[in-house]
Amino acid sequence: MKPCRKCKGEMTVQRGVHLYTECGLDNVILYGVEIRTCPHCGAKEVPLPNAAGLHRCIAMAIVHKRARLSGREVRFLRTYLGLSGIDFSEHMGVTASTVSHWENDKEPIGTSADRLLRMMVVFNSQVQDYSLEDLKRIEPIVPAAWKIKLHSGRKGDWGLETQA
Repeated sequence: MKPCRKCKGEMTVQRGVHLYTECGLDNVILYGVEIRTCPHCGAKEVPLPNAAGLHRCIAMAIVHKRARLSGREVRFLRTYLGLSGIDFSEHMGVTASTVSHWENDKEPIGTSADRLLRMMVVFNSQVQDYSLEDLKRIEPIVPAAWKIKLHSGRKGDWGLETQA
């Protein structure tokens, strides 16, 4: 049994329901989780095994909802992707001020940005998967001579030839 962090007394353990506000959202409810309570000082602990898996489940629940994303949901998904506010704004093609307005519910996220963010989460697009430098080099018109050159590997895998 784990001792209480505050008073070092022995904690009691039971399974129950926990409103998981620690993630920044006020509507995530965890059922059947271990809840440790100290009968001496009243401290409570809710250990969360596999927090990364829990956050993935929350992220997937958010991207599958039908309504537009709320500010708190945008912030949760941004941090889930591991992006700072500035990096996120650059990946989304908006200003840091716009991201701040989205996250603080001063301005709703636009439909296209909402969809892009959901797709980034669904495909778990991390910064290293698609660099900011690649995003900044996107031009409005594709040159007619541009070709996609792929090479077949020995094991049936494919590789992209470096493009200019």
